[in-house]
Amino acid sequence: MNLAYNFKDKLFWIHNFLPKNIYKQMYVNFIKNRNKINFEKTTVSWKTFKEEEENMSESFNQNSNKSFYLNDYLKTYHALLKHQSFVNLIDHEFESHLRKFSFGQHLTWHNDDVDNRGYAATFYFNKTWRDSWGGELMFKCDEGAGFIPVVGNSVAIVKAGLMHKVNSNLKKTHTRINIQTWIRNKT
Repeated sequence: MNLAYNFKDKLFWIHNFLPKNIYKQMYVNFIKNRNKINFEKTTVSWKTFKEEEENMSESFNQNSNKSFYLNDYLKTYHALLKHQSFVNLIDHEFESHLRKFSFGQHLTWHNDDVDNRGYAATFYFNKTWRDSWGGELMFKCDEGAGFIPVVGNSVAIVKAGLMHKVNSNLKKTHTRINIQTWIRNKT
């Protein structure tokens, strides 16, 4: 696990996040089961235009406490998130769901400053992803702007309040997949 980028302590990008064997098991498990998963339109808490809503990403387990096949992996993933050495998340609670971006799907600008969230984390599943396929995490604030490309087995941790969005997936044959985690302050 290594820190690839830190933007003003508002965004942390960590490479090689999961041990290789766990990442490989998760990836293979997802590929085998991807057609059995019932994805639904992602629900968002920010205002968007109608045409933007129609092309939003899709999520699995976003609004449900039901278990799904990644639960064993999520325990390990949450433990690593909690104890990684770049952002202090010891006193936080984690809620994760699977998210996919098919061709043309995206997320609009937002800041995740809702529901007592302290951070949001995006774990990138895709082992293969080309820069020309889109799907980047864009961010901006008064101090600067930039983007995080899709890199398998990496995680971007975004502090609530930082404006960010996900660019459209431009590749018709490949779906961008991630685990989306909301990290809340304990109440």
